[in-house]
Amino acid sequence: MATRSGEIAQPVIATAAGIGLLYFLRAILVPLVLAIVLAVLVNALVRVIAKLARGAPHWAVVSFAGLIVMLCANGAILIVGQGIVRMVKQMPMLLARIEQIFQQLGQAIGLASTPHITTMLNSIDVPEVAGNVAGGVSSTLGTILLMITYFIFILAGRRYAKQKLAHLANSPGAAKTLEAAIGHIAGDIETYLWVQTVTGVMIAGASAIVMYAVGLDNALFWTIVLFLLCYIPMIGVTVGSVVPALFALLQFPSWWQAALVFGGIQFAAFVVGNFIYPRMQAESQNIDPVATLFSLAFWGFLWGITGAFLAVPLTLMVMMICANFPRTRWLAVLLSNDGNPQFPKTHAPAK
Repeated sequence: MATRSGEIAQPVIATAAGIGLLYFLRAILVPLVLAIVLAVLVNALVRVIAKLARGAPHWAVVSFAGLIVMLCANGAILIVGQGIVRMVKQMPMLLARIEQIFQQLGQAIGLASTPHITTMLNSIDVPEVAGNVAGGVSSTLGTILLMITYFIFILAGRRYAKQKLAHLANSPGAAKTLEAAIGHIAGDIETYLWVQTVTGVMIAGASAIVMYAVGLDNALFWTIVLFLLCYIPMIGVTVGSVVPALFALLQFPSWWQAALVFGGIQFAAFVVGNFIYPRMQAESQNIDPVATLFSLAFWGFLWGITGAFLAVPLTLMVMMICANFPRTRWLAVLLSNDGNPQFPKTHAPAK
């Protein structure tokens, strides 16, 4: 009985310790995971560029692909940062506009009094909030700098990856098995990122047409934010449609522009999500919807908004790793959608 209890206690304690390390080392691990995801995107881009520029040196193709990914990432960060500054400046006007709308609704339905948002917000310590925002910006800049550093060294060390795998394994067969497993995990993550990127461009592009048509301010900012939120399954597009609609209420005296912005984004998400996304996704993302929601909550709790962005790739990684070991295969089965997590085609699960 004591032996059985020890067998149960050991994995529980190990799991708790692992979760604790993920939380307390998030400042180091989050930039590393982001850099790995960017490196996966670079690998996909390298193959595309290599097909278009046959005969080009491999190092030049990798450098060019890395430069494109970094320029796109930094450009998006710059535009989003500028948009957040404008949004913060407009926040008092937005709150006043929302209070006005509440009063109009209250009068329409016959309420004697309506809540005053500005009065409730007087108790907020503005200097403290400003200090928290400044600290968050400083932390974000540090994360970006560390991510870029990781990314550069990951690209520089790509040619030694196979040698490291060979030294980690005990035999050539084990090295090939390990390489196949890592390649399979990277392929699944790459497919997921590709599908989310293409469908995100479709949703954000259609939404941009609607926002520019109604004349919404900072439409480029909202387009990029919506594109990034498409990487958060299930809830990302909903958030990305509500917030620009609220700022449309601030900008325009009437309601129809906000309704058109919200409805246009939701319609684009409905069409893409029901007719295009399933065809592109096929069987590549074999994750249960409940597991997806749990992973959003779990990684969001550990790593904040970055964890929500990385929830599905991290869950795919965990599922494929657990699927290759008998003691952890039950977890992979629970995370999978059909109860049959995919294994690398070159080998069977480890005995």
